[in-house]
Amino acid sequence: MAGKRLVTALLTSLGVDHLFRRVNRDRVLVLMYHAITDQLHHPPVWTHLPVACFRQQLEFLKTHYQVIGLDEFLEAQAGRTALPPRSALITFDDGYRNNYRVAFPVLRELELQSTVFLTVDRIGKRQLLWLDELYLHLSAPGNRDAALPLPTEDAFRAFQAGLVGEAYHLSAERLKLTPPRERAAYLENLRRVSRLIPGHNDEDFQLLEWDEVVRMRDSGLVSFGVHTATHRILSELEKSEWDAEIAAPKRKLEEILGAPQTAFCFPNGRPGVDYRPEHLAYLSSLGYHCAFTTRSGLHRSDGDDLFQVPRIAAGNDVTSEPEFFRLNTSGFIPWLRDSLGRSA
Repeated sequence: MAGKRLVTALLTSLGVDHLFRRVNRDRVLVLMYHAITDQLHHPPVWTHLPVACFRQQLEFLKTHYQVIGLDEFLEAQAGRTALPPRSALITFDDGYRNNYRVAFPVLRELELQSTVFLTVDRIGKRQLLWLDELYLHLSAPGNRDAALPLPTEDAFRAFQAGLVGEAYHLSAERLKLTPPRERAAYLENLRRVSRLIPGHNDEDFQLLEWDEVVRMRDSGLVSFGVHTATHRILSELEKSEWDAEIAAPKRKLEEILGAPQTAFCFPNGRPGVDYRPEHLAYLSSLGYHCAFTTRSGLHRSDGDDLFQVPRIAAGNDVTSEPEFFRLNTSGFIPWLRDSLGRSA
């Protein structure tokens, strides 16, 4: 890790990020955030970015980019307006309550627009996403000496060795590949064995209330989009489930907010893995105008698929270290990865 920091520090000192921002000035930077927290979690959670780091990143964006809103982005993609050089769009996945409690005050202070993709059927119900519930079970102090049933031997060994973060990562990746009914059965069994007190220490993982959504909308700074109904990965859905997970949340959000909702964000979001071409066609048929992925990169308005918009992730890890963040947002890191991939 120290070696990587030295390399990124050297590259930024040489102005590589400045060069790539200049080269990519006509591409759109779309930032991908999840939760913004003012609490400490052990082990650290990738999705929960400390607010001090978030503020630094927003101040950097305000200095070096023109932060735009979703409507301005879509107007330009339709050819009705032109975007300013170095346009940037700020997005949040899932709809965590701390988007309102912690992130929104910073956005409002800096007068920056953003878009929150909501797990629509979980909003206002105080229901955790299963990934967050898994984290809370594994990180609960009362479970440190418990023989929790984990989905892989490697995860179990890591947990027994006190490597909770590694155990969580291994468990989460396996469970993402597990059929929904089996995953639900596993979580139910975990609840029976776990010593986690229901509702204990989960406030930072709760999702938004509807009145908070409306308040952010009324500010004029925050727009919204659909992140499915219950955070199901599209490639695991039966076709009979598409309406409930993709179409119904669009209708519900439109009814609550009183305006068309045309932006979608894929859960997990890996092209060719978490969604397929038929999902793109279905989104278009429903009246969605764009969809956002987790593929790393900058968006070219003159050629990239508007239903597979790449983003730059900013989480509680190396992606938010200042020099790496500058290189990543400039497009250098995605370019380097693509170049190495082509030469392999």
